[in-house]
Formats: sequence, structure tokens, C-alpha cells
Amino acid sequence: MDSNKQAILAILFAAVLFTAMGMFVKILTPNLPAMEVVFARNLFGLVWILGALLLKPPKQIGGKPFVLALRGFAGGSAMLANFYNMSVMPLGTAYAFSYTSPIFLALFSVLFIHDKVSLKTWIAILLGFSGILLISNPKGTDLTFFGICIGLYSGIGAALAYLSITKLAKLYDTRIIILSLMLAGSFLPLLTQIIPNTNNSIAIFEPFVMPNFKEFLLILTLGFVSTYAQVYLTKAYTIGNPPVIGAISYSTILFATLAGIILGDKIPNALVILGMLLIICGGILAVLHKRA
Repeated sequence: MDSNKQAILAILFAAVLFTAMGMFVKILTPNLPAMEVVFARNLFGLVWILGALLLKPPKQIGGKPFVLALRGFAGGSAMLANFYNMSVMPLGTAYAFSYTSPIFLALFSVLFIHDKVSLKTWIAILLGFSGILLISNPKGTDLTFFGICIGLYSGIGAALAYLSITKLAKLYDTRIIILSLMLAGSFLPLLTQIIPNTNNSIAIFEPFVMPNFKEFLLILTLGFVSTYAQVYLTKAYTIGNPPVIGAISYSTILFATLAGIILGDKIPNALVILGMLLIICGGILAVLHKRA
């Protein structure tokens, strides 16, 4: 089997694993706080990456600790937002918000690093934001204003994290970059426990709940599944054609929508489906432009 076919299979398998991760979050969060679940997920990844670094120490130039910390914070906080989204939104809508990151990345590349603005870039941004407006329509969904803001941040934070990777990849071992994400993703949920939960309706600040044996097994499985989803995602981009892989990765939204319906989510209405399609089209166009 040639490398392109292997890459396509790898990204499809990663999409299935990311969907399974979302299903585990949906199953766990009615009883456990979303921040507790994301802490457990990152702790699993942290142990895994530290083990890999001990077995094979990194060889790198380094020298940009602030940029590395910023990448960790942006990516870690985006992950917190994404897990919160999955706990309170239909699964497909949560992933649609998360997959706006290439659209925000295109916009930030124009604003911050002054990339050349092509017609394709503006079309991608316009399609993406049109899709966001449709899936955020209060008449078509049960989303609150706070929920929409957190949904948007899951894409914005991921885009800011991706924006720093180009510079960091030349200076740091890939595992160190991932480690910054896992550290932030483990530390930030702990900060939410500092804020008192007195009459607090925001699910981000719910207090710790001790998981039972079944929930503990589900958390372990979540950590395993999400870690290997990232492994297969990385493999796909390493051996495949990035624009093709980036486009196929949007199948996750379809898988997540179907999985959410199986778990009891409402079937999305026509406007929400149209919004998802616009985000997919805008994201794919942004990916194709960025990788061209």
C-alpha cells in the first residue's frame, strides 16, 4: 500500500478515534465535571509523553520558552473549551466549532504575520463565519451566549496554538511541543477548582467528583483513545499530502454528528446542517490555501 493510501486510512481512523473521545466525554460529563475529565485526559497524555522523553531524550536548539508556554496555554485552553463544548452541546456542533481553527488561522495569518491575502483566503473566511452564524443561531439551537463564546474560543485558541508551531518546530523536539500542551491542559483545569461554586451555573467551575470504578475505566479508555487519535493524526500528516489530509479530517464533524444522535442529541435542523457544511467548505479552502 502506498503512503497516500496509508495516510488516508490513518486520518479516517483518527477521525473515528476523535469521535469516540467525544462519545466518552458525553457519557462521563453528566456525572463528572468536564474540567475533571479533561484533566484526566491530559494527565494520561502527560505520563505517556514523559515516558517517551525518558526513553529517548530530545535533541533540540530551544531558546523560545515564552513562545512554547504561549503555545501550551493557547492549545490547552482550547482543549478545555472543546471538552466543555462536548459536555453541553450536540457533539457535531461542538466539533464544528472546533474545526473553525483553520479559518481563524487564515485570518490571524493575515492580521499578525501579514500573509498575502488571496481571494481564496477571503472566501474561506467568509464561508467559515457564515457557517458560525448559522450554527450559533439561538432559534436553531439551545446554545447560550456564553456557550457560543466558548465554542468560538475552541477554534480561536487552537488557531493561536497552530500559529506558533511553525516557529517552534524548528527549535524544539515535537514531543516537547506536545508536552507544553499536556502540561497546560493538566494545570488549567486545577485552576477552575479555586473559584467557589456557590450558586454558579457555569459548568466550568463545578467541584471535583470522585469517579466510581466504571467511570474510572472510561476515563482510562478516554485517555488511551485520545492519545492514539493524536498519534494517527500526526502519522497521516507526516506521510500524506497535507491538503488532502486536512480536507478528509473534516469527516470528524460527520462522524461526531451521527455519534451524538446515537447518544441522544437532537437531529440538527437545516440551518445548522448548512452552517456545518459552510464551515467544512471554508476550512478545507483555508487548508488548501495554507498548504499550497
